[in-house]
Amino acid sequence: MKIWLTLIAFSLSVGLAQESGCISCHIELDEDLDDHEKIVDNYLGGVHAKNNLDCSDCHGGDPEAFDDEDEAMWDAESFRSDLTKIDQLEMCGSCHSNPNVMKQYTASIKTDQVDQYETSHHGIALENGNEKAATCTDCHGVHGILEIDHPKAPVYPFNIPITCSNCHSDESYMAHTDLPTDQYKKYESSVHGIALFENEDVGAPTCNDCHGNHGAAPPDIVHVKDICGTCHINNQDLFQTSHLQSMLLSEGFGQCEACHGNHDIAKPNDDMLDWSEGALCYDCHADGGNAKDMSNHFYSVITNLNSDIELATSMVHDAENKGMIVDELLFDLEEAHKVLIHTRTNIHSFNIDFVDSNAIAGFEAAQAAVTGAQQSLDEFDFRRKGLFYFSLIITFTVIVLGLKIKVMK
Repeated sequence: MKIWLTLIAFSLSVGLAQESGCISCHIELDEDLDDHEKIVDNYLGGVHAKNNLDCSDCHGGDPEAFDDEDEAMWDAESFRSDLTKIDQLEMCGSCHSNPNVMKQYTASIKTDQVDQYETSHHGIALENGNEKAATCTDCHGVHGILEIDHPKAPVYPFNIPITCSNCHSDESYMAHTDLPTDQYKKYESSVHGIALFENEDVGAPTCNDCHGNHGAAPPDIVHVKDICGTCHINNQDLFQTSHLQSMLLSEGFGQCEACHGNHDIAKPNDDMLDWSEGALCYDCHADGGNAKDMSNHFYSVITNLNSDIELATSMVHDAENKGMIVDELLFDLEEAHKVLIHTRTNIHSFNIDFVDSNAIAGFEAAQAAVTGAQQSLDEFDFRRKGLFYFSLIITFTVIVLGLKIKVMK
């Protein structure tokens, strides 16, 4: 019964008027396999079946030979079996590198994946005879290939680190290379990994956002800032005009990576600038000097601005809770917060004058909020005292009137 249900599903999925010989045979073979190994079930749930591509479109052979295995496969000149990784590229590329084929499915689809792959570290390794190098099926799967935006696809953003980790975290598999195998572990605890795995933010950077996908290759030290700048554009613009860019390059450091690391990037915090707590700059500038002065200055500007904002926020909320109108003060707080964020970004200019001049607006906005909040609180106290004295007068008047009426009676 299960076989016939699968056959019906197959016919509906690929729009075929008759059963395929491939399906009728492999359904029976699948009975003894685990779910993830089942060829037919996985194929029917994949993108190729949904687009009416039959087994023979990839493997060749004769799908109409129902009763003769040799005729269906081994005797057919077009049949592809025991595909090498080079064969995979040719097979997948026969469609995916052909614009005339692929534009039938979507006008915007790319057809340069194989060309990009050949320039990647994976492609170069394969060209040099390394059969362990990842190819199409290592990342996309085999028979159950899903759309790239399908949540269960190996190349869906949430799954990419795990997909890459299947090879890159396997010490025995990577033993032939000089690459580390702790990238996934580091990424998992990084600010990007936490955003992806804990906060479920699929927009968080994963392996392919920095290394590329089909043309995967780590960025060289000259272009690290450009990769990071894809997301952190303001930091990039400031850094590339600073004196540190050329200095780091001359020492062979990868700019952003020199301070923030790569796979284990920690969430930045203001204490990274506090020299007394082991500022980040100390790693290279243990002797202090100008680096210490600059680091402490930036830390002082940021913490002072942050303290002013906290004071202003507390006072504004106090006034608001007492029923005072604080709409304009909330705008001042928002402006101060915005400047604080920009100030934390502006330190990438490594220019004290630039940081100070742009932070002024934040201090002014915070002070405006403090002044306005104090005026509101003073007005509240004035109203409260006025109400108190007015209540006393009313009470005294009522008592006097009451006594006078009593006397008149």
